[in-house]
Amino acid sequence: MGVPDSQQPDTFLQRVAYLISRHQQDQLTAGEAEELRAWRDASPENRFFLEQWNDTRLLGEKLQQYTRSDVNTAWETFRSRHFAPATTKRFRLTWWQWSAAAAIALLAGATWYQQSIRPAKPLAQHQPQAPVVPGSSKATLTLADGSTITLDSTGSQVIAQGAASIHQHNGQLRYDIQDPVATPALNTLTTPRGGQFRVTLPDGTAVWLNAASSITYPTAFREGNRQVSITGEAYFEVVTNANQPFRVTVNDHTTVDVLGTSFCISAYANESAISATLVSGAVKVNTGNTSRVLAPGQQAQIAHGNIQVGQADVSAAIAWKNGEFYFHNADIPAIMRQLERWYDVHAIYEGNIPVRTFQGEIQRNLPLEDVLEGLQSTGIHFHMQGRNIIVQP
Repeated sequence: MGVPDSQQPDTFLQRVAYLISRHQQDQLTAGEAEELRAWRDASPENRFFLEQWNDTRLLGEKLQQYTRSDVNTAWETFRSRHFAPATTKRFRLTWWQWSAAAAIALLAGATWYQQSIRPAKPLAQHQPQAPVVPGSSKATLTLADGSTITLDSTGSQVIAQGAASIHQHNGQLRYDIQDPVATPALNTLTTPRGGQFRVTLPDGTAVWLNAASSITYPTAFREGNRQVSITGEAYFEVVTNANQPFRVTVNDHTTVDVLGTSFCISAYANESAISATLVSGAVKVNTGNTSRVLAPGQQAQIAHGNIQVGQADVSAAIAWKNGEFYFHNADIPAIMRQLERWYDVHAIYEGNIPVRTFQGEIQRNLPLEDVLEGLQSTGIHFHMQGRNIIVQP
């Protein structure tokens, strides 16, 4: 659901809540039904919102718990049950809890609105901003001749390229060797902000690319190293081949050498360091003249030619691959950088933002507004202007 006009937020929310509540009770007048129908048809997100909360039994149960004459009291009651105390600056909410937060706030507002003497204003006077929806499977494949192919979660095709045939299906690419003597060609798979993709390389190694990332690789691995290069963030499940080590080049100075293992590399340009997190197996991290071997559960932080190795929070490092944000002692700028990449938005800071650190999980399939609503419970304020997140104390 979109953010209402900044001059009339309460009125807009109350009106939408009032119509949804009347709809659940089968009490809409003809005019109100047309008004709600127009709001529903204004965007796919509005239609999705209404369909998701068309379960009268579920909403009735929750409304009984949270119905109050004071909207703020209703929201505080909900928050006290589902959020950790504000002093801990921690949260852990599931998809249902985030959605319920939005729904209960709306319905509590509806109850207050029905008791109010203020006349309702039609929705047409207060058009909401289009919701910012989460990213999805999408990428661009650049072939050796420079031609590009747009990929998404629905496409299905087979592309002949060098020594391999490339199969696109269900948001994934798979390379099959067709000509064992043909000269390999270099391909590059690139995800935009708001996109992710999976590719199975010619040797069977599976690679998940996070948003705003890329991987360059040959269409067949010949003698010597299996070598690829990445930007951004990628998770690898490397097929074991002791006679042909796997090497990931991150930049001109950093490589990760692998025999067979699962690991994640994060190398975004706007982060302070490159990180390599080992899930299983063994890897050797090299930068300049320094090398370190990681054991499972360890993470290497690479910056300014140095490698620092410590215990990793593996769940946090690979959460994106499993469809989650996992914040581990993350401050607001760190969280905003993740949201910027996944929702293709830009954070703008106004005023002196207090220092907060967060620990918790949020699924990545939520609309951005729901994520910000939860973060805002800690006392930092967010609102959207187009595709900008305005962050305020």
